Amino acid sequence: MAKEKPKMIKIASAFHPHGIKGDVELRLLNDDVESSILNEGMSVYLYPASEKSQISKAYEEWKILKLRFGNKVICTFDGMKDRTHLETLLPFEIYLPREAFPETGSDEVYLIDLIDMDVVSETGEKLGCLVSFSDNGMQYLFDIRLNDGSQITLPYVDAFFPKIDMEKKYIIMISPEYTE
Repeated sequence: MAKEKPKMIKIASAFHPHGIKGDVELRLLNDDVESSILNEGMSVYLYPASEKSQISKAYEEWKILKLRFGNKVICTFDGMKDRTHLETLLPFEIYLPREAFPETGSDEVYLIDLIDMDVVSETGEKLGCLVSFSDNGMQYLFDIRLNDGSQITLPYVDAFFPKIDMEKKYIIMISPEYTE
């Protein structure tokens, strides 16, 4: 039986080297460095962020040798030879498997866990499913594929999504009213 590919979650990007020894400046998606799950000794998965990067499109696994949190997050990867070597890999994105993240509290959820969940009306009628989400800098946006095949994007706010039931695997959506 084939092993299922784990859900990978983007946690950082790297665009710039730091110094001459092969260290890299990371841009974390979560601005709260206190709650970062990155640790020294941890393996992460690098994916190319553009055609310029020589990282395999499949991914490359690298181990974090050293991390420094401050005004910038500086990372040293085990096996990175020098700045020249790093520059052949830049730019890249850093991912971790979903299983690497801590469990959530009863009133918390990881948005990645909502992908492919049914979206239902307040009366329980299936309206579609959540296909993706994004962040516009102010709030998260949910992309919902409706039963008719069309897709809508709505902000993830209580006015549209008052309840998520993780046990029964559905999201209640209040459909927007359109006016002309």
